[in-house]
Amino acid sequence: MKQFAFPAAAIAAVISAAVLAAPADTIRMRQGNYKQIAAAMKGINEQLKSSAPSLPAIRAGSRTILGFAPQVLRWFPRGTGPEAGVRTRARPEIWSDHAGFRSAGARLLVAARTLDSAARSGDLAAIRAAAPELAHACSNCHDDFRAPEH
Repeated sequence: MKQFAFPAAAIAAVISAAVLAAPADTIRMRQGNYKQIAAAMKGINEQLKSSAPSLPAIRAGSRTILGFAPQVLRWFPRGTGPEAGVRTRARPEIWSDHAGFRSAGARLLVAARTLDSAARSGDLAAIRAAAPELAHACSNCHDDFRAPEH
């Protein structure tokens, strides 16, 4: 049986490329997920402004948001901030104030659950009350942990 010898530098280069790709992939994944959350929230708000809101559309949006909300904190492993060399608005406070970030994530999850519960109930008044609370949970996190658009 013939053995192949790989130079240590070649192996190191492959490993380095894999490690560097992971943060970029994580950043792109979380950005895509946040775009889905934003689109769902936009759809819910459009329905609530409509003269005849569609409960199925609102429920679909709330399910999308609730599906992502428990995952948000896992989208920010160390090394996926601006130091990764990929455009991201994630601020260093995500990692330096991890307790604050976890608290913001918890508020998002509670607000997402409340909105989804209201949507499932079909109570438009409860949905109208819950939607701004979810928007508030999002904006509070953005204020502390997301850099402004440049």
